[in-house]
Amino acid sequence: MATEYLNNRTFENIINTFQTSKKTKHKYELIVEDLDDAYKRKSKRNANKPEDSKTLKAKNRVLRTSILSFEESQDALATAFYTLSENIARYAKFNFIDPDDAIQEGVLICFEKIDRFDPSKGKAFNYMTTCILNHYRQLYRSARNYNELKKRYQNFMNFQSDNKPMKKAKFIE
Repeated sequence: MATEYLNNRTFENIINTFQTSKKTKHKYELIVEDLDDAYKRKSKRNANKPEDSKTLKAKNRVLRTSILSFEESQDALATAFYTLSENIARYAKFNFIDPDDAIQEGVLICFEKIDRFDPSKGKAFNYMTTCILNHYRQLYRSARNYNELKKRYQNFMNFQSDNKPMKKAKFIE
C-alpha cells in the first residue's frame, strides 16, 4: 500500500470534508440534545405540541445522516493517514522502532493534530508529515534512552554481582 501517491489537493479535500462533517455532527448532537431535553420537560407538564415530536424526529434523522457522513470521512482520512505514515516509516528508518508500530502511531498522531490544521496557513501534506516525523523522532529518542538506561542497569548489576562477598559459596542477597 505504501506505493500509493498522496496528492496534496485530494488530501486537503479529505481533511476539509472530515472537519466539516465533524462540526456538523457536533452541531446536530447539541441541537438534538437540547430538543430532547425541552421535549422531556414539556411532557412532564403535558405541554408538548405535535410539531415538537416531528421536529425532534427530523433532527434525529439529520443527526444520523451527519454521523454516517462523519464516519465515512473518518474512514477516508484514516486511509490517507495510513498511506502517509507508511510512506514516511518506510523512508525514515529509525533504529529501535518497529515499522508497524510507527505506522499506527503516525495515524494516531495525525488524528490528534487534525483539529489544529488550518488550510489557509499551509499545506496539509507538509503539516502532517512534520507532525509524524516529530513524533517518530520522539519515539526514537525514547527508545534510545530506554536502551541506554537498560545497558547501564545491566552493567551495574554485573558490577554488583562481581563485587558481592561470598558466604559459603553462595551470593549474599
